[in-house]
Amino acid sequence: MKRALLLLSSSLLLAACQSHSLATDSNKMTDNLLSKDTQEMTSSDMKKVHTVVSRYDYVETISRLKSAIANKDMTLFAEINHTKAAKEAGLDMQPATVLVFGHPKAGTPLMKKDPSFALQLPLKVLVTEVDNQVQVSFNDTRALIQGSGIEYSDVENSLAGVEKLITNTVTQ
Repeated sequence: MKRALLLLSSSLLLAACQSHSLATDSNKMTDNLLSKDTQEMTSSDMKKVHTVVSRYDYVETISRLKSAIANKDMTLFAEINHTKAAKEAGLDMQPATVLVFGHPKAGTPLMKKDPSFALQLPLKVLVTEVDNQVQVSFNDTRALIQGSGIEYSDVENSLAGVEKLITNTVTQ
């Protein structure tokens, strides 16, 4: 019986070592298959969120963004006022509002191509005020599609254009 247990435990130990070796080899093969550009794009250094300083006050910045969204026939799905929610919970925080928006004509084909991409949509933009400076933050398009079945060419005329729309709306 002891011999059987010894053989069983030795077999399990060898199987675990082999499994680790296969996983390590698989990771090395995957790393080798990635091009240098892809490796750079997937590095932790990639900017995932852009933040620009608005030339307008907090309320005007939100108003201008809502108008820009409407003017592009996008739907404003939600306006989340984090400051109001914090106050209702007896807490205090800087002004902060998130606008949640999108357009089914742009998002639907992407979600059909990769259903899990629905977790990235609709788009969001944060307007906050820190030290009397209104800041507008939004996700980088390349970071948004990273790890999905979506290629940049699928979004360069839609999602990527939103980055420019947001920036121009609050800086010009």
